[in-house]
Amino acid sequence: MLKRLSWVGAIAIIASLLSGCGSEPTSASSEPISYKDMKSMVIDILKTEDAQKALQESASATIGNNGTGARILSVQDQEQMRMAVKETLVSPEYNKTIEKLMTDPRFAGEFAKAVNKQNKQIHKDLLKDPTYQKDLMQVMKSPEMDKMILEVLQSTQYRKQVMSIMQESMQSPLYRLEILDLLKKAVQEELKPKPDEKVTKQKDSGGGEGDSGGDSGGDSGGDGMGDSGGGG
Repeated sequence: MLKRLSWVGAIAIIASLLSGCGSEPTSASSEPISYKDMKSMVIDILKTEDAQKALQESASATIGNNGTGARILSVQDQEQMRMAVKETLVSPEYNKTIEKLMTDPRFAGEFAKAVNKQNKQIHKDLLKDPTYQKDLMQVMKSPEMDKMILEVLQSTQYRKQVMSIMQESMQSPLYRLEILDLLKKAVQEELKPKPDEKVTKQKDSGGGEGDSGGDSGGDSGGDGMGDSGGGG
């Protein structure tokens, strides 16, 4: 609304200025003004202090009649507004107000939707930053982070969620087939003889053969001595 009224005031001022220029005596040729020249003339007029002052007065008078009391801001007013907004944003009272607003589910949801795209891009850019990666790794390795993760893993709510996910997964035929394949592979690996077991079995079999050879040699030697004694 303010912008529209400003344009109306600008058009009125330009029309009056152009009409004043047109009332002056023209040259003998009376050549029409081109669009480019007209545009340049209008821009030059709008840049003058008189034109800006007239626009402000026109907008103030028009909008003031409606009871709003608004007006076009000058450069100084804009700077003052920036400073006021900055002071408001950094004030503790504003932080409390923001905290209250963020507890509202509707406001928080709309705010998250509005900044979702920008947040994703910021995270992508940060993950490519070596300094951010290093800081993130330090945070993940900190004792406080380990303690927090451990508390989450040990919580009843987390365990219930994990059990629910596992139960839902077990209902899937594809997941069951994958589990059966893994179990078959595990059983086959356990049934295969390991290299250490082969060496142990070979040693055990070699020692048994030596003992049997010694026993048979002793028996044969004893029999020979008995036979020779009997012959004497």
